[in-house]
Amino acid sequence: MKLAHREIVIALREPFVSNTGVTTRVRQRVVELTWRDLRGLGTARDADPAGLDACAPVLAGASPYGLRAALDALPDVGAATRSAVDMALHDLLGKATGRPLRQLLGLDGLPVPPTALSIGACPDDELVRRGRALAHWPVLKLKLTPQDDGSRAGVLRAVYPGRIRVDGNGSWDRAQALRVAEELHRHDVELLEQPVAPGHLDDLRHVHEHSPVPVFADEDCATSEDVLRLRGHVSGVNIKLVTCGGLAEAHRMILLARACGLRTMLGCKVESALGVCAMAQLAPLADHLDLDGPVGLRDDPFTGVRIDDGALSLPTGPGIGATPLHRTPTHLGQGLT
Repeated sequence: MKLAHREIVIALREPFVSNTGVTTRVRQRVVELTWRDLRGLGTARDADPAGLDACAPVLAGASPYGLRAALDALPDVGAATRSAVDMALHDLLGKATGRPLRQLLGLDGLPVPPTALSIGACPDDELVRRGRALAHWPVLKLKLTPQDDGSRAGVLRAVYPGRIRVDGNGSWDRAQALRVAEELHRHDVELLEQPVAPGHLDDLRHVHEHSPVPVFADEDCATSEDVLRLRGHVSGVNIKLVTCGGLAEAHRMILLARACGLRTMLGCKVESALGVCAMAQLAPLADHLDLDGPVGLRDDPFTGVRIDDGALSLPTGPGIGATPLHRTPTHLGQGLT
């Protein structure tokens, strides 16, 4: 098995603003694993080139049919790097068997929840414009900042009839978070994601126990061990491939969360359809989806999962189902062909 990788840079249609900053373009590293005449693809933002190079000799004698052994043999290269390799291995396994990954997992044909579409921090008049324009979407996720008191959910609710979720990105202390939660409850917000800074589990549990809105963990949930720690501290967890280290760990976290009585959301970064195609293979297991990563991209170099007004149509091809388009993306280094 041969490993190659390259970086691509994709521009957004418009800047995306959240508590963590302003995003105008995304850099991703694309991994290609070649075995016989088959090619498996994976990707992750923040994947480390040196870490990927360290994985190459370990995978040289591997087979996609030995996926578990190959993952266990990988060096400690960080979650994002591991996720890209894990994704490519799963894609290669599906292509070797000629089946979509979800079929190999026994999930084919099961219903898939709608995905939310995120609205970044923006002035109220812009929020009103977007809320009206997106009235046909079933779920919107509103990003809030430390300066917000929750009232902007009311601005959105005045023009938008669907389900609203709020992502706090760790913006508030426990007292502020509860005041925000009370305001969100007034506007029929269905869940509040990561209201307090990660690493403060006592504060997170306090908000969870007193909030009228269900609380989900995001930045506090990176591994299966975190799922166990969060039991009793939240109503649910958000799971991202780039954070947990790939599909194998994400699948394990979903099953563990369900066993712990926690609801699950599958999330993503602003990213190409390649990464979202991979996570969408697990979508039938989730309670909520936040897989809108490719929606705001200007020139996505991959195609696969379709998102039509919140409804996901999963690709039917083998593996994760993502396909490079026959054009050269905006990139650094060699283009993907």
